[in-house]
Amino acid sequence: MTRQRLLIAAGAAVTIVAAACGNSTPTSPTATAAVTSAGATTTAAVTSCTSWIATQRASGVPAGAGSVTSQRDALYAAGGGVRAISSRYFAAWFPANWSSSSPRRVLVGLHGTGGAPETEWSVDWKDIVSARGWAYVGLKYVDDATGSHDSDTVIYANLKSTIDTLAAACDFGSPAMFLVGFSRGSAQSFPVAYLDLKDRRFFKAIGNNSGAWTVGQPMVATMEAIVSRGETTAYSGSRFWMYCGERDMEHGYPMCDEMTNARTFITSYAGHVERLYEDPTGAHGGLAKNADAWGAMFSYFEGIR
Repeated sequence: MTRQRLLIAAGAAVTIVAAACGNSTPTSPTATAAVTSAGATTTAAVTSCTSWIATQRASGVPAGAGSVTSQRDALYAAGGGVRAISSRYFAAWFPANWSSSSPRRVLVGLHGTGGAPETEWSVDWKDIVSARGWAYVGLKYVDDATGSHDSDTVIYANLKSTIDTLAAACDFGSPAMFLVGFSRGSAQSFPVAYLDLKDRRFFKAIGNNSGAWTVGQPMVATMEAIVSRGETTAYSGSRFWMYCGERDMEHGYPMCDEMTNARTFITSYAGHVERLYEDPTGAHGGLAKNADAWGAMFSYFEGIR
């Protein structure tokens, strides 16, 4: 992960805030040192992420389509918020004790086809992450008006902007972050994980929920390039935890065939797959509906140091 330093000048006072995105040691949640031109030291309060995100009310963001409207309202009611980023937006929620919690952990979500981060929060993760004291950050990466989805390179660029925005705005600190994708979001997390390994190294591990790429068909350009270059260590240092439902026929064949194929690819290119959880009763996106499955995933994540 990359360490960032944000320099803020106000008249003669200079405040230096260290905001890292790579380990589980939080920065000071209350104040940072400032040195005036006279050499005296003062303190400046760092905005709480819990309070800051509650003020973010989707300025410049299109109204939610269908059930997303009520899901966004539910996110607001829980203390979360929505903020524009580039031509998209992110939704986020922080627990009340974020400023004092240690270690800090964040589930970073990628929704499915035509989905939204508010849906992932409301349907899958709200109760789970709040009970475990995790924060939630979800990225929107589809244009609802056109149905056009962003490429993995655009998704990763917007994830970087999202995390940088949080680090600059509030006491985000240096949490352990875990990228969890559903369906199309799961499929996109494979190339995004590779891009992150070569760049900021934000993510401690990747969770894949019911989605990879069609068996026997080409992968996205980022991953096809790995093959064409013979980059045998492309996923070295990566960690994955995968889920599939044996009753999931979303693509016309058992989703577990697709996820098994993805596991083989990742391990062939030096990545580590902790587990492919094959749920005998699971349908599409069944991860959050199976307490044994999501409990195993979160336990694995929380054991990573």
